[in-house]
Amino acid sequence: MSNIIIENYKVRDLMSTNVLSVYEGWSIQRLADFFLNHDITGAPVIASDHQLVGVVSVSDIFKFENASDDVKSEALKSCYRDATGIDIANRTDLIEWTKNAQKNCTVHQIMAGQVISVDADQTVSDIAAIMIDKDIHRVFVIENEKIVGVISTSDVLRVLLHSDKKIAQASTI
Repeated sequence: MSNIIIENYKVRDLMSTNVLSVYEGWSIQRLADFFLNHDITGAPVIASDHQLVGVVSVSDIFKFENASDDVKSEALKSCYRDATGIDIANRTDLIEWTKNAQKNCTVHQIMAGQVISVDADQTVSDIAAIMIDKDIHRVFVIENEKIVGVISTSDVLRVLLHSDKKIAQASTI
């Protein structure tokens, strides 16, 4: 019976329309500060031309921060190569930069390049199935190739809680 009520909810009914984006060129430190200042755990990533290029989350930051120095060094090499077109030749500089990798590496090095998006008219149960299947905590709502909203696992749980309360009220009448 709970599924009947959930099926009545469309993504547009509960998505947040205040979607904050981050730039792929931001340092990982700036990204972490942004997440803390805005009390969010993930965001779409845009390039300097404002095109959507990926998604990044607090989990990506944690993975990077707990990575080995070798992994961080490779990320730094990639960042330097992207910015200058040449490889880092000085090993001493690389070792020193690795100590502050969160300040020297960018969002681009840790983001996921694939953005899972949905249509605003899909049902909440459709979204829950996508989240479970893809093992993700948020999906972005797209209309006319633009992000118009975001729905998180917390949003889905609120619908479930609300549905259960409606069912309980209906059964006491």
